[in-house]
Amino acid sequence: MASISGQNTSNIDNVDGFYTSQGGGVSINPIAVGAQLYGNTTFWMRSDLPSTYARSLAYTPANDFVKIACNRAYTQVMAITDNGELWYNCKQGTYLTGFTADRTWRRYGSDNDWTDISGGDAVWGAIKGGDYMFMGNGSYRQRGDGSTSSVNGFATMNNSQTWVRVVMGYRHTWLINDQGHAYSSGYGYSYMTGQGITSTVSTFTREKNSLTGLVDVSRGYRCAWLRDSSGNTYFTGVNGQGLAGPQLATANSNTDGPVLASSATTDYVCAELGEFSYHGGCHIDSDGYLRFSGEASSYMRPDNSTTDKKTTSGGYQLTSMGTGWSQYNAFDAKSSTSLHLGVAMKNGALWCGGEDSASLKPNLDPNGTASDDQHWTEVISTGTTCVSQRSGVVVKG
Repeated sequence: MASISGQNTSNIDNVDGFYTSQGGGVSINPIAVGAQLYGNTTFWMRSDLPSTYARSLAYTPANDFVKIACNRAYTQVMAITDNGELWYNCKQGTYLTGFTADRTWRRYGSDNDWTDISGGDAVWGAIKGGDYMFMGNGSYRQRGDGSTSSVNGFATMNNSQTWVRVVMGYRHTWLINDQGHAYSSGYGYSYMTGQGITSTVSTFTREKNSLTGLVDVSRGYRCAWLRDSSGNTYFTGVNGQGLAGPQLATANSNTDGPVLASSATTDYVCAELGEFSYHGGCHIDSDGYLRFSGEASSYMRPDNSTTDKKTTSGGYQLTSMGTGWSQYNAFDAKSSTSLHLGVAMKNGALWCGGEDSASLKPNLDPNGTASDDQHWTEVISTGTTCVSQRSGVVVKG
């Protein structure tokens, strides 16, 4: 469309909201391989385009991102590369002393001993050289050293042991050390810290059952899962939707755990823990299948079925979705019972779905139709190395 009735139109980039690819005006960032952010509003990356096209440029680092995480309170994303570098992309600089908040991907410092990263509600946790690093709001005791002061910029909070895993849950933090032991600190709602109490824990304390061989920890609505090296999972906290796993026959709001949730001998071997919404979610078994537990009407099942799989029917294999799954994340760090946005990764493909994916679908699935607005769909088929989400935002490496 170089001209209309002899008039030059080469600099027109949209007509009544329909964007063109010509001229010197703004252009829409395509969905592409590399680290990319997608939002349901314009405040993340592209204030010059309507939210339908709120996609950042795809960024390809020299080393692949292997872990990516979002902050629930601020427009901040962080990622770790396969050689231990920490990268970030932020608009808001709250608590980020030492960072540049300009909505571009930047490396933080020059060290290459970062091994884990987790974002929560106005907090960040990381593992660096075996130490637990914290940054953000200290009032919920997630820093784990007894103080409630906020921390500006990453600071070492605990180096008493060699830590290998960190998860920033809702107002509490979990750590796993290199001996396979789990510790927690923070608010104790519904026994979510696994300490056998519902009151606040101000310093990192080992969970009450002294489990051994633990290799992973995950989060949900005021709850947590632990996984051991044999593929058993353990649960503590809110299980009102019967999502804990097939070993728990009763749904209740106060599971005083950690207790066995799925058995590697009688149920399935869990290879990867998922992050759950209030109503449900998926872990991943050793064959690469998704294993769904919980209430399904909010479209937390990537096969788009609305059939519940609660309590003893949990851990249901989604055979129709095939194998090759390696991540599933539907957690909301503000502990919402109504937010249902999920992302997952299968053989390098990014998938997204859930009730609250509808506001993102024009952006994530521009060739889709209204009928798939809350259903799970493949966004990009190749090149994805890690995924995460928070309310209104999806990110991938």
